[in-house]
Amino acid sequence: MTPYCVTDSHQEIYYDTESTGRMQNLLDDLTEVLQAEQAFISDGAILKNAVVEAALNMDPRLLEILMQSDTLKAHFFTEVAGTQVFDKVKFQDFVSNKAFLPDSYTAFKNRIGLTDRRGDYLSQSRDVVLAWPYRDCVLEGAMTKEDRGRDEVFWNTTLAPDDITRLFEPKVLTGWERWDAEAVAEGQPKPVRQVSENDNLLIKGNNLLALHSLKVRYAGKVKLIYIDPPYNTGNDSFRYNDRFSHSSWLTFMRNRLHVAWQMLSRDGLLAIQCDDNEQAYLKVICDELFPCAFLNCIAVKMSEATGVKMAHVNKRLPKLKEYILLFRKPDFQIAEVQKVRSPAWNNEYKSILLNFTQDDRSELKSLMDAGGANEEHTQKADKTLSNARLVSLNCFLKREGVEANDQENWKFKNAWRIVQAVGAGSVREYVNQLNAIPNQDIASLITKNKMLYLFKTDFDRNARDPRIRILFADDYLHSTVGDFWQDIKTAGGVGKEGGVDFPNGKKPERLIERLIRLSTFEGDVVLDFFSGSGTTAAVAHKLLRQWICVEQLDYVADLSMQRFTNVLAGDQSGVSSDIGWQGGGSFVYAELAASNSAFADRIKAARDIFALQTVRADMLATGYLRYDVDLSAFDADAFAALPLDDARRVLMDCLDANHFYVNLGSLGDTDFDITDEDAAATRSFYGIER
Repeated sequence: MTPYCVTDSHQEIYYDTESTGRMQNLLDDLTEVLQAEQAFISDGAILKNAVVEAALNMDPRLLEILMQSDTLKAHFFTEVAGTQVFDKVKFQDFVSNKAFLPDSYTAFKNRIGLTDRRGDYLSQSRDVVLAWPYRDCVLEGAMTKEDRGRDEVFWNTTLAPDDITRLFEPKVLTGWERWDAEAVAEGQPKPVRQVSENDNLLIKGNNLLALHSLKVRYAGKVKLIYIDPPYNTGNDSFRYNDRFSHSSWLTFMRNRLHVAWQMLSRDGLLAIQCDDNEQAYLKVICDELFPCAFLNCIAVKMSEATGVKMAHVNKRLPKLKEYILLFRKPDFQIAEVQKVRSPAWNNEYKSILLNFTQDDRSELKSLMDAGGANEEHTQKADKTLSNARLVSLNCFLKREGVEANDQENWKFKNAWRIVQAVGAGSVREYVNQLNAIPNQDIASLITKNKMLYLFKTDFDRNARDPRIRILFADDYLHSTVGDFWQDIKTAGGVGKEGGVDFPNGKKPERLIERLIRLSTFEGDVVLDFFSGSGTTAAVAHKLLRQWICVEQLDYVADLSMQRFTNVLAGDQSGVSSDIGWQGGGSFVYAELAASNSAFADRIKAARDIFALQTVRADMLATGYLRYDVDLSAFDADAFAALPLDDARRVLMDCLDANHFYVNLGSLGDTDFDITDEDAAATRSFYGIER
């Protein structure tokens, strides 16, 4: 046998019309010789994946079979110094090319004219990632399914720039509703004819198209954009192509980030949460889109080293963190330097003050921080402390019945009256000079540099270094936040926050609170166009920020709406108790008016080919189809022979994405049956005079 070896060729293969016959002959020869090995053939058809895998692994069985055909040998092998060199990449590209090994979906799609003008397929491109296929096109991803957490499925249409004519025009909005506390109590929304500039908004519909509609009104006005997009883990929706899931995801994100950036104010901040799957790619495309705008990459501890993730610790380290990429507009300044609790303080503070109030603590703090202390300061401090009693913290917690798993949070909330006594020789010197010590647990004194200190009155005067000076926990339990956040609790009750169950994708309210406080003030606009369970809107509402949220999955009608109405009614989960939230405010709900998207919903809901045949007939009668669909080839018999999933995909590809929703220019078109109330609210939203 002639010896052979392998090379990794990166040459591109292009099949023009003239070479089609030759390629078909190659396919016939390949099919014939592979009949000898049942691992590569099923019912006379080539098992593409098995053959490709064998080629990449240099399976001797496959190479021997290929060498038996002079035609295949001449095409896929090259003689070098007497050795036959197998070009496995060239072979893989040939076997994988759907133009020669089509499935039923591709064959029918080709038949009705839905092909790229060059005949190229995204899955066959070997472009370097970040110069990915169709990077300058639009991936119109309409989410159509939600199955716990972020397990979403997308219908996708990749549109070339010269095909985009109406896609990004502003859309008509329908189903307008206003909800406030009164509406929640009555269980009935209020009608909307006027939309205020200060209204909170929940929009249902494709988030890319919704952004282009919102841009008309909010361009340059949003202070914070926070998004938590699908992570492209392989378990979610981004499985469009066998070899380039990155390309689809990056195109999808690039389209949305490009328009979102235009909505930020000059002092705005963009925050994107992601994980290891796409963090590096996302950072690069954002650097390209927003030059010199990168601020920080925050690592956030999102889970503990327990549970299922520990099953494979012998193979890889458990995943505990996620990232938040921050990009700023030129005038951005941190609004509030956040402080986080230090993990060490709890074990050091062993006493608590009774008969002591937060007003007492505030009074003492003002006296101690003032400087230039005098006798009047000590008199005021001693009066404030006269009734305070110092007791053991552990004994108090046991007496009050505070459960062990609640103690950390309880201590944090009561840090203003939790103290510890520390050694301080200089303070002892001043105490020894006093003629009398007040008859109370804690008293005050003035140091030589005119500072007011507090001390325990029952200290041992004979001790070498008595623990005497009193420190309050709330002065020492904080540290300035950096770019590693490990202090925010992500387990326990987070899945129940907001009164809705969303266990596998919900972000903690405290995480969103920190981002909002870092970047905004009361009244600023916060936008989230991957709203999910509605955490961003819920926290923004409680913090008195204006919010805009977009969600296109069907659960927005129950889960998101339920959470927002709970907030209006005074929901006490999440950050509510810390900020004293009692309810109130309002929001407006609307959805993009459906056109072709109504057909997409029917396609998604169809359970058999007969239902899809009805959809097909209705599409041909009243739908907006792509201009390059050959209706003469769209015959019913061939369509009926397709497998169910392929038939769904064909119908989706036939729909013109430019007409998925009703454009604003068609507001008066009777074909779309827009009510007078929805038309009035839409005009108000866009500031259009009737």
